Amino acid sequence: MLKIRIILKGSVRRLNTQWYYATDIPCTKPYDPDYEPPSGPQKFEKLSKQDSCALEKRYRVRLSKMTSNGENRSATIQVGEDNLYTINLDTFTIKPTYWHGPTYEVRRGLWFNSNGTPLAPHLCSELETLSDNKVEVQKLQGTYNEGKYVLFSDENSNAGFILKNLDGGKLFLNYLKSGLGSYIPINGVAVYKGEKKPIGFKNIDKMLVTSLGTDNSMSSHDNRHLDEKPKEQPSVLSNLTSWDLFENMPAIFSTTGSDKNPDNPNIDEDYMNQVQLNGNPTNTKRKIRDLVLCVHGIGQTLGKKYEYVNFAHTVNLLRSNIKTLYSESDQLKELNREKGNSDWETNPGIQVLPITWRHSIKFKTDPTEDDICNPEIPALADITVSGILPLRKLMGDVALDVLLYGEEYYKKIILDTVMKELNDTYTLFMKKNPDFNGRVHLIGHSLGSLILFDMISQHRHYKLKFNVSHFFGIGSPVGLIKLVERTRIGPKKGPKPKSTLKVNRPNCEEFYNLYHTCDPVAYRVEPLIDTKLSQFEQSYLPHWSELDGFTTKMIEMSGNLWDGLPAGKQLPGMIENSENDSETEELPKKNDEMRVTGELLNILTSLNHSGRVDYALKPNLLEVDVISALKSHVSYFEETDIAGFVMMELLKEHQRAEEIVAKKI
Repeated sequence: MLKIRIILKGSVRRLNTQWYYATDIPCTKPYDPDYEPPSGPQKFEKLSKQDSCALEKRYRVRLSKMTSNGENRSATIQVGEDNLYTINLDTFTIKPTYWHGPTYEVRRGLWFNSNGTPLAPHLCSELETLSDNKVEVQKLQGTYNEGKYVLFSDENSNAGFILKNLDGGKLFLNYLKSGLGSYIPINGVAVYKGEKKPIGFKNIDKMLVTSLGTDNSMSSHDNRHLDEKPKEQPSVLSNLTSWDLFENMPAIFSTTGSDKNPDNPNIDEDYMNQVQLNGNPTNTKRKIRDLVLCVHGIGQTLGKKYEYVNFAHTVNLLRSNIKTLYSESDQLKELNREKGNSDWETNPGIQVLPITWRHSIKFKTDPTEDDICNPEIPALADITVSGILPLRKLMGDVALDVLLYGEEYYKKIILDTVMKELNDTYTLFMKKNPDFNGRVHLIGHSLGSLILFDMISQHRHYKLKFNVSHFFGIGSPVGLIKLVERTRIGPKKGPKPKSTLKVNRPNCEEFYNLYHTCDPVAYRVEPLIDTKLSQFEQSYLPHWSELDGFTTKMIEMSGNLWDGLPAGKQLPGMIENSENDSETEELPKKNDEMRVTGELLNILTSLNHSGRVDYALKPNLLEVDVISALKSHVSYFEETDIAGFVMMELLKEHQRAEEIVAKKI
């Protein structure tokens, strides 16, 4: 009862209480049940005023237990842009709404230390209670890192000091009350009530908090955060060329960094980038017209050992790139304006969400775990040769997913799991956004693209709760796997092929196969549509250039983008190389170009409106080594060319090509 009374008292006094969330020390980590925070958090960021107001109202209602209708109010409330994060008022934590991620502590801004850090709830409650007393020095009942005693230094008991000890006696206390304690370091912490720092505290930000690091319960990590400014962390991928291949192989499979850095900079930035906008707290709720669900490929089991193998962070990079490119492109905004969208100036209307399926599957293939489904099968460690063990363990974590998918028993488990994750995320999104009536698209990376391709090609067996509009396979091995399976690719509706080979027909409106030419995992798919198409060059994505601007590089993507193509209706596309085929004809001026029409044109434009499925990123001339090849496979979500292409294809109005032109290889 005492605790509730104290909190209610603070709530009444502070009608516009600001709320904060920690950004340095997680409370929990996904897939790591044994994780324990090394210390309490020291770095906090503000939530938006709107989110803080909503939280404060919900908090007070929950304190009163019942709403005016006599019903309990939910303990959770969504915050940040597009409500991508959820705060739980029972646990005072924040976590992602739609994907698995670390949880961080949330605090009300009642009492602060001299660095502007909000104090923990229990300490705030004690300070609120003790501030009513007129006793000179009071002992705190709880155990806190800040100290054991409190001395209020002003007549309203709105500021004071939390002390480690009272060794200095009355002389020491008089010294503090005189105000000199605000300028000379002491063995304690200055605290004040409310966000506005008292005048006498303005010079003590780096002077007063001197002994936190000496407390046994505080780590050097916390003490360092008090003075250091966060440094911008470069992408691991940008430094790969100077790394040792085998020592740093785990990080190659992630765009997010190395496990060697304990400060979680990228994970923390994800929270800040989605809860803030342009450095300011936001809770903008945009109108979403295109929902994109992204499925990862191999290597995510490394996330149990290496924190930065994190697909959620990778998709956050794509989301950020989409917002940035849209803000800089008049061309994209014009596409939205032409559709009659009133928010076209600031909102592309696109939301991307990660689907992290691998952690949901318990194959019992970890080195020390037995197969619980069949005790007669040994553990992976039992058959692992001891030589170059680190590399063997790495290959087990990475390559094992591919081997599992090649076995029918596990393949069905994977497909069922991904289907469930897709449907669950879509259902949750519809619950949080009941007015959503837009399209749903899929992006699959690496093995994820193969999983999605098989799923939408067998849609009678794997039923999704939504229709798939655009499907982007990125860094995809679909071409290789289907070649091995002796399977062709065709449109979802079309004539039966003369061949006796099996045909996969992806059930989507638009099919794209995007890849880097240096990616060792990616393969073309167009020759599986028709073998003659292997004789002609793939299409290329236009480059994004900060110097020339997005408009000049992306303008009329569906039209005349490729070097040497004639103007007019000719779109980048596929052609058939057959001198005797009436559906192809030579171009009058270009000996290395052909044009396709007729039945093959109908087949190709049924798979993609432009008639092209294979799109390659143009390689850099320096990307010739092994590291660059591996880097190309994991860096797609960092590529602005990819973000720009996906966004353009989602925003523009599609018109089926009347003819297709491409170059011979």
